[in-house]
Amino acid sequence: MAERTLAEQLGAPLPDGIEALSEQHKQDLSAALRDARHRQAQALARAGEESLKYVPALLRGAVRKAVGL
Repeated sequence: MAERTLAEQLGAPLPDGIEALSEQHKQDLSAALRDARHRQAQALARAGEESLKYVPALLRGAVRKAVGL
């Protein structure tokens, strides 16, 4: 799968300061952004699973389905 460009990841044209960076620096920034979003998604998933400890066991399946975990 082809990796998304920095502009695609941001969903908008690049600001002038970022546009002025070399292609290698833009690729590095794109990789850093992708990695940060991946780590954030993992942390959110862990937090969601951790929060289920406060839901009664019989309701966990329904709550998991309702919140998309």
